[in-house]
Amino acid sequence: MNREMAKQILAEAKALNDGGWIQHSYNVAHLAEKIAGLCNMDVDKAYCFGLLHDIGRRNGTMQSRHIIDGYKYMLSIGCNEEARICLTHTFQYKDIHGIYDNWDCEKEDIEFVENYLKSVEYNDFDRLIQLCDALSLSSGYCYMEKKMVSAVRKFGFKNTTIQKWNAIFDLKEFFDQKAGVDIYTLFDM
Repeated sequence: MNREMAKQILAEAKALNDGGWIQHSYNVAHLAEKIAGLCNMDVDKAYCFGLLHDIGRRNGTMQSRHIIDGYKYMLSIGCNEEARICLTHTFQYKDIHGIYDNWDCEKEDIEFVENYLKSVEYNDFDRLIQLCDALSLSSGYCYMEKKMVSAVRKFGFKNTTIQKWNAIFDLKEFFDQKAGVDIYTLFDM
């Protein structure tokens, strides 16, 4: 996958379902690229992963179903690594209940995601997109606390919320150390 292919895939998705998720995806991609550059990670891969992490939204308005739809779509076009990111980006820790929104897909799909998460070890790209997703809105970047509160206002507080928040804080600390900067300082670059 290269940037032009990723942009083309997102442009095709935009024609099917335009919305704030498109700009959010670009914001995730740009932030992932910046952080990857500071962490000696492949910046092109980080950018493409960020751009395509929500590609399942091409199928319309939905909640968590976008992760499985994105996974299936990316596999169908031979993009296994991108498919993986579609599944892992929502789960800062490996619990299918650790989501802000709700499951709006078949029980078999939920079981597949649960088994998939158990079978993979997160790598730095999984973690990077999880973090960038937590810091990116369609309007730009925000402190993770703002997005956390916004999500709870929208979807409600769950018994997994604090664990999810702690996992996001841990991701930021991990990349602050790995990059050697406070990730928040990259918002204006």
